[in-house]
Amino acid sequence: MRHSIVAVAAILLPLALGYDSNHQFQTFDNGALSPMGNLESLVKSLQKEVTDIRKEVHTRMDTMKYELTCEIRNMKEALSKEREEMSAKVDHVALEMTDFKKKLKRGLRRVGTQNDDIKGELRSQKAELFAVRNSVYDAREEVLDKGNLILRKVNATNGTLVCHLSDLRTKLYKINNNLAFISDEHKKMMDVMTHRFGQPKKYSSEDYNDRLLPGCTYTPLDTHELGLDALNKSFVNETLPKGVSGLDADRPDRPTSPSEDLMPPEVTLLPTMPEDCNDDKRKYLEYPPMPRDCKDVFDLGFMENGVYRIQPPGLSSREVYCDHHTAGGGWTVMVARRKQPRHISFNRSWHEYEVGFGDPSKEYWIGLKGLHALTSGRPHQLRGDMEDWEGNTAWAAYTFFAVSGEEDKYRLRIAGYTGTAGDSMRHSHHQMFSTVDQDNDQENWGSCARGRGGGGWWWGRCACTQPTGQYRRGRYQGPERGITWWHWKDSNYSLKTLLLKIRPLE
Repeated sequence: MRHSIVAVAAILLPLALGYDSNHQFQTFDNGALSPMGNLESLVKSLQKEVTDIRKEVHTRMDTMKYELTCEIRNMKEALSKEREEMSAKVDHVALEMTDFKKKLKRGLRRVGTQNDDIKGELRSQKAELFAVRNSVYDAREEVLDKGNLILRKVNATNGTLVCHLSDLRTKLYKINNNLAFISDEHKKMMDVMTHRFGQPKKYSSEDYNDRLLPGCTYTPLDTHELGLDALNKSFVNETLPKGVSGLDADRPDRPTSPSEDLMPPEVTLLPTMPEDCNDDKRKYLEYPPMPRDCKDVFDLGFMENGVYRIQPPGLSSREVYCDHHTAGGGWTVMVARRKQPRHISFNRSWHEYEVGFGDPSKEYWIGLKGLHALTSGRPHQLRGDMEDWEGNTAWAAYTFFAVSGEEDKYRLRIAGYTGTAGDSMRHSHHQMFSTVDQDNDQENWGSCARGRGGGGWWWGRCACTQPTGQYRRGRYQGPERGITWWHWKDSNYSLKTLLLKIRPLE
């Protein structure tokens, strides 16, 4: 406050001394107060103003202090109310959280109990499923074993039956020879009887021309070959008394004789056909139909990979390798190349490729005639599974596969590729089969079969795959003669395994 008064005095002192605005001091009249009197009056007035200002300041300070106190009190009250409200809300939330925690704990305990029940039920169901699966596997193995045993027995019975039929056929021809001998003897006897009793009744060849061999073999007995042209329908037993014969009993001029009662009944020289052959003679000696392919074998219930016997339509039975584990099973392997201690050569002639060669359990070629017989009756698909020497595998499948007949050089038709190995068979589409001794490819420089190591194939312009190549190990240098699939591995990499298999379309 002292400093303020001094400052105010410093401001007002020039005014009291008569200092005008032009910074010049004014003059006083002689009758005026002296400067000191003016100063005293000014100081008093200043003191009075300062006192008034101080009072006013104190008044305002008290007013502001009061207002601030009221404001603080109001704020405290508001804060207290808000705090109470917040405390109430917090208590309410805490109560709700407590209830929620209790409910959550009860729910978790309930879920835990249900989870334990579900786990126990799942374990029991899993155990039951394992038991059912094991029983199914056991039953399946038992059925497969029984089926294989039955198939082996059927095959053995079939072979035995064929042997018996061949033996019976041999015996039948022996019987026919004996019949020829009996016929000669019969002629002699008939000559004697004719000389003694006259000419007996003759029967034409139409009476027995349609008779069949015993067993209903559908082939009529050729009496010309057996020397039985003069054979009569019946003959008289040599044990009849001398002079007795029933062959001319219908002769009106023959005198009756009491010895007629001693005549034996008519004896048929050739046995009649069994009654069950009357409808269709061809079926009498037919065997039960064999599976046409591995799909038929699979449908019979044989679901294990292995060698099975099939009979393609119109051909003799043969053994093939069946793949029943890949892509639904029922695949007939047409060519198999596998790692073996000793490999067979696929440098074969046209005839060998026609009929097939090799061991189905190791390496083999099924034969062009077999492929034509299998694929000509119903549409087929083809699948190739391959493996390299690093253990990588790939596959290629075609939805259409057909092989024409010998007159068309077993031309191949193939389409509908899918797979991971690449479409290396498309260059063989509509190509004729070629071997080292029958060149049907489209190359002008020479034979693809000779240039590619001797294997037969649908070469065209030397193709992009060579399942019948020479068995080599992995990458090699020199001419392209290995087992190749160009779109997966190039033509100088020989595969470890390559199986081409066919199956009828569903």
